[in-house]
Amino acid sequence: MECEICGREIKGRGFKVIVEGSEVTVCARCKGYGAAKPEKVDQGVKKLILKKRQPKPIEFTEELVEDYNLIIKREREKRGWSQEVLAKKIQEKESLIKKIENKEITPEPEVVGKLEKLFNIKLRERIPEVKINARRESLTPTLGDVVIIKKKKK
Repeated sequence: MECEICGREIKGRGFKVIVEGSEVTVCARCKGYGAAKPEKVDQGVKKLILKKRQPKPIEFTEELVEDYNLIIKREREKRGWSQEVLAKKIQEKESLIKKIENKEITPEPEVVGKLEKLFNIKLRERIPEVKINARRESLTPTLGDVVIIKKKKK
């Protein structure tokens, strides 16, 4: 092993010192150029082992109906309310109602619940359980095996 400062051959283990933030191994002559490396102190240090949580499977039981925006707009207009009035009734912002009616955003489940309760309508429908028919055990399901494609009514 060679000294990392002067290049002389180091006999024995050498000295570990810190020179300008870097740890280097040096000979006895060059050990004065750096600060001695502090020894690791493991007293009182406990190793924390985190257990990985098993992710909860997502269960979809209901989904928003496809034309939720038109239903909400129709119910609001049937009562003669503006978007501002509807927003106040469900304690939400008027801009949220505008975005929902323009189908720019999908409303959160809490907002959907408020609208269903206020208008006494259902905006969610049950999703049928999809069974996958695999011929071989080694086959993994594809998106086409799982997705149910809804066709628009004309």
